[in-house]
Amino acid sequence: MTVTTVRTEPEAEDTQAPPLTEYGTGLLRTTVLPLPDGTYEWRRAPGPLAPAPFVRLSPEAVARLADAAGRPAPGQVLLAPARPDGEARTYRVAGAESVAFVLLTTGVTPALHGPLRGLGRALRTLHETPLDELPAGRRSRGLDRLVTWLDGHTPSPRAAHAQAQVRRALGPGRWARVRGWAEEVTGDDRVVFAHGAAGLGSLVIGGPPGTAALLTGEDVCAAPWYVDLGWVVGELVELKWQLGGDPATWQLLIDALFDGYGRDLGTDWRKLAALRVLLHVHDIAAYLDDHQGGFDHYSSFLKFLTDL
Repeated sequence: MTVTTVRTEPEAEDTQAPPLTEYGTGLLRTTVLPLPDGTYEWRRAPGPLAPAPFVRLSPEAVARLADAAGRPAPGQVLLAPARPDGEARTYRVAGAESVAFVLLTTGVTPALHGPLRGLGRALRTLHETPLDELPAGRRSRGLDRLVTWLDGHTPSPRAAHAQAQVRRALGPGRWARVRGWAEEVTGDDRVVFAHGAAGLGSLVIGGPPGTAALLTGEDVCAAPWYVDLGWVVGELVELKWQLGGDPATWQLLIDALFDGYGRDLGTDWRKLAALRVLLHVHDIAAYLDDHQGGFDHYSSFLKFLTDL
């Protein structure tokens, strides 16, 4: 979840204010601009090394997403649909900070229980959206990057080196296990209308107390329900490992996510968490120029997850 500050992108057409913040990697660039009415425009664009553009939805799928966004949100997290802006996407939301930013700067806090519960509810609402307007074979861009890397076909020399390092550290047994988990997920045809890249960086807090918005649309795809939930759990588990803090409070965040969704992952949480951590290893290696370290510590954590 490391980010790198980059140079200023062109300003949005509806404001003259300078960006409040901007950051990015070779995969994704984000700019947050304050708007005159007190809200914020989040502009996200593919980075120069992104292997695929954002998803282009059909008019019917856009209507489905808008309908989902307009439904009541008992969890107080609203789905914020993407607005096309060339190759980028923009979102107008009440807040200027993501939950990922809060966790990285202030640590874990019980104040995030509400947003995590609402995130679970928002994902459930999205998953209950009819899927007939999405090609059933379309899988998430993240799963595509992960599988390509696991199969040894990455175009990035640094990512290829990282794959060899992690594969060697895990050993043949564990490597076969994670490959098998990836095949289980990509081979599961029980798909729903999925976010495709659900995560703490897309969950924006701010505005009235207890409210948040889930940026949605760049990666919308057909995927099993548990992928979105597992991606969030993977990020929480990884941050808990990296940042430390009260274990009970971290667990309550995961419990709140499951409570909001109305279903948990059972023992499969570790499989999905391991796949999400592996995808993060790939993205660090492939898209972060200033990453100087190796991945020995990630390999140790992955051993822990695969041996549970």
